[in-house]
Order: sequence, then structure tokens, then C-alpha cells
Amino acid sequence: MSTRPYEYNLPETAICPGCETMVVLPVIPPEDGSLPICGTCGSEVPDPRIAVVAAAAEAEAEAQMPIEDRKYSRGSLLSALRDTVADKGIAALSKRIPPNIGG
Repeated sequence: MSTRPYEYNLPETAICPGCETMVVLPVIPPEDGSLPICGTCGSEVPDPRIAVVAAAAEAEAEAQMPIEDRKYSRGSLLSALRDTVADKGIAALSKRIPPNIGG
């Protein structure tokens, strides 16, 4: 039993740019990138989830690429090095025993 008595699962919606009515988007964003059509005026309704799905697919494809074939920029390499050095510095400081001031 749910602890929240009024929990709703509403579908994703968007506003039609042609007639400004609310359009219910499909549950699964189309993989081919086609936009939904408004039932009132017939214009295409922008679906912001399509860009998110495309970016996730691109990131997954990059993650599956062998390390030897990946292309890095100097900025990304330096930021990764900075993060690694910072993590090691924090770990070293947390292991450090404070000096005994009382003698």
C-alpha cells in the first residue's frame, strides 16, 4: 500500500504552437525523431524528450567505444586530472592525524 494516498501518474504533455492547446505526448518518444501531430490544428508539436533520448543514445554509443578510439580534448583531460588530484588530496587530509596541542 502506498504511503501517499493521492499519487498520480499523469502523461507527458506539450503545448501546440499553432492553436495553444495541451497535447498528450506518446508514452515512448519516437526513435525516428518524428514529432507528434496536434489533433486540433494538425501542426507538429515539439517533444523535448526526443533530444534527451538522442543524447542518451549518443552517450551510450560513446561508452561502448574502445578507449583507444576515443577522442579527448585538453580541457577534458585536465579537468579529469584536477578531479583525481583533488580526490587524492581530500583522502590524504582525512587520514592526517591532527597534532597534539596539549603536549
